Amino acid sequence: MNTPQKWLITGGAGYIGAHVADVFLANGKDVIIYDSLYRGFESRIEFLNRKYNKVIPLIAADIRDTKTFAKTLEEYEPIGIVHTAALKAVGESIESSDEYYDVNFHATRKILEIIESYRINKVIFSSTAAVYGSPGHSNPIKEDAEKKPISPYGASKLAAEDEINKFLTKPGNYGTSLRFFNVVGTAAAELLDKSADNLVPIVFNKLNAGEPPVIFGTDYQTYDGSCIRDYVDVRDVALAHLAATDSIATMPLAMNVGTGKGWSVREVIKLLSVAGGFTDIVAIEDSRRAGDPAFLCADVSLILSTLEFTSKYSLDVSIADFYRQISSKQHP
Repeated sequence: MNTPQKWLITGGAGYIGAHVADVFLANGKDVIIYDSLYRGFESRIEFLNRKYNKVIPLIAADIRDTKTFAKTLEEYEPIGIVHTAALKAVGESIESSDEYYDVNFHATRKILEIIESYRINKVIFSSTAAVYGSPGHSNPIKEDAEKKPISPYGASKLAAEDEINKFLTKPGNYGTSLRFFNVVGTAAAELLDKSADNLVPIVFNKLNAGEPPVIFGTDYQTYDGSCIRDYVDVRDVALAHLAATDSIATMPLAMNVGTGKGWSVREVIKLLSVAGGFTDIVAIEDSRRAGDPAFLCADVSLILSTLEFTSKYSLDVSIADFYRQISSKQHP
């Protein structure tokens, strides 16, 4: 009998990491979860334990804790690392830039040194479209576009990508950086995004409280004046990780993960309002926030040609499924 591949997922109790763990387990892989539980939730791993009727190892430790990280590699002997652990709030990164560089960049560099010493040569890195900054045009952005991050978050992830690239270009090493655009949706109510920084949970929480959501900036050069983003379902993000780990082809150093289609802030609010039955609540219009690009949408041709990967879920389906999951949790 073949032994299942065993992958260590840093940040595996987080929103994206837990979905990656879910997809890996559903496809016959074993996972070890390494998470500080600063923004991750043990309840997500408990849900996966119940779903798969097994005890998933959870190491509750910071990725900066190099001794515990090395001990984890020694004990579990993973075939590779999926590195999703990061601090990721753009606003917070401006106030705490040193901490963001420490966690997102310096810790990543140290992790790579440690895994090399244990002869682990596979790394899939969870990166972000924030490395592109504010492109200043309305064309889907390609991976080789100029990188001009406008926040310490984006800059720290770009610096981490550079370290990943050094690792990946060494002979025998394997992997890629996956640059996610705006991640939405959920596979289960237990795995919901609880972030206070992402548009969908922000709007959902406002509507649920009977309060109007806020549109920051209504005078952009877009078809309805509000910002346009590429919203990719977290289930697709998890499947992109799976495709990358299963690929036998040489992969580019980085690939976009998105849908290739943009939705405006107004459209997102309308979709959430209609799906949740909140059609009587009218959004408040406010001034622009510093650094928000008018348009940021993925060119997804590279991941399609490399991995034959394409996203399955459009935003309207993601939101409909999101409400269905919430409803099933509230009314089992």
